[in-house]
Amino acid sequence: MIDSIKTIENSQSIVFYGFKIVVFPRVYYPSDDSYMIADFLYSLNNEYEYGLDIGCGCGILTLMLTRICKHVIAIDVSSLATKNTFYNVKLNGLQQKVSVIRGDLITSIKFKPIFDIITFNPPYLPMNDFDKYVYEEELRMWCGGFNGRLLVDRFLDTFKNILKPSGEVLLLQSSLSDHKKTIDKLTNMGFKISIISEKSFFYEKLYLFKVTLA
Repeated sequence: MIDSIKTIENSQSIVFYGFKIVVFPRVYYPSDDSYMIADFLYSLNNEYEYGLDIGCGCGILTLMLTRICKHVIAIDVSSLATKNTFYNVKLNGLQQKVSVIRGDLITSIKFKPIFDIITFNPPYLPMNDFDKYVYEEELRMWCGGFNGRLLVDRFLDTFKNILKPSGEVLLLQSSLSDHKKTIDKLTNMGFKISIISEKSFFYEKLYLFKVTLA
């Protein structure tokens, strides 16, 4: 739930579920996909040890994870995004609970099954002919490669190495990037997929998956 919004020096500033959040220019501004995950996180009363936010952007999901996790790691390949997340972590006085890392998915994390919960809202829009005219830093925010699956497929191939057997993944998927392929792949890997929420638009449908071991 957005409590308020205002503009400060070319950055957008919002208050979301009590958290103060500033979104830097050229960092992904929270949208329906972000809010689907954030709203579900807000509904949880669990107490986790470790949480991981992959593709943290401005840090909105990182902050939401601090409500239910003792320790949170936030990762993004964009240096601007990691700076933005750290800014918001500090703005909310949560430096002791959060570590912000610049990295490509989970390549900068040791492959140990320590995470109780992982959030991932990947860029999922397929590349089009006009994307070649967009700055790479901005393209990373929404473009998931030729078929929209570049990052999600890489994530699916590796996340099991860092997730606790009792852990869960909150994964945002779109009908534009073949969400059914994600379901098939996870099922073949021995995972259970629950559709927590979905939202329809005239051009696509968004799904929030909860992934756990079957």
